[in-house]
Amino acid sequence: MATAFTNAKLKTNLLQIINERDQLRVELMHAKSAIIELENQNLEYDFLLSNALSQLQTCKPTPTAAVTPKFSWIGTWKCSSDYPQLATIEKDWVNGRLQKALSQMPAMIDREDLGPRHTINSRLLYSALLQSSGANLQQALALAEEAVTMAVDLGLQELAAKSQFYRGLCYHHMGEFANARWCFALASSIDETTKDFRQLAEENLRELPEDHPQRSVSADFKFYCDSKLDTFVRGM
Repeated sequence: MATAFTNAKLKTNLLQIINERDQLRVELMHAKSAIIELENQNLEYDFLLSNALSQLQTCKPTPTAAVTPKFSWIGTWKCSSDYPQLATIEKDWVNGRLQKALSQMPAMIDREDLGPRHTINSRLLYSALLQSSGANLQQALALAEEAVTMAVDLGLQELAAKSQFYRGLCYHHMGEFANARWCFALASSIDETTKDFRQLAEENLRELPEDHPQRSVSADFKFYCDSKLDTFVRGM
């Protein structure tokens, strides 16, 4: 009897070790995928920086007026001058007419004639509006993921990272902090502000019980950084 009890206990301990090993292996695969993507982004920015420096060296300095960057990640979009078709929707949102802004978005996201950058940003604006209303976070997440996929397929690294950020916000609102953390990590190469959101996700993650299912990334989580790379890493 003692031997049978000991064997059963050893078997239970062995199964627990195997489960912990498998969980660590999944975490390592996700970490590897994120690291590879960030390295690829760094190479791309190094190339762009080298080209910019070469052009500056060949140009004669001329007086120019100060230009305010038309780029905003958080809060009010302020992208009207770049995307005038979104201006009225953005204005309604800022002025507290959220439902009116939402009602205009379904038709706007189908405007393929306005170009891919507008198509991507319209989905991110729609996602942000849905997050603001709290009405349909699943739809907000789906829109952000569509934006990531489009940006990646077109090689628009800046918009891909921006889309990962809004995707991370969706996951954070849904309480899926592990997923949110990785989205913010994939967006961190573009804007320093995303690091604050990543830290917040990590803090919320640490507060979850050890056996909470959302302490790890979900089984259907996708990086959308490179479909071939994602498939390769998951198949290891």
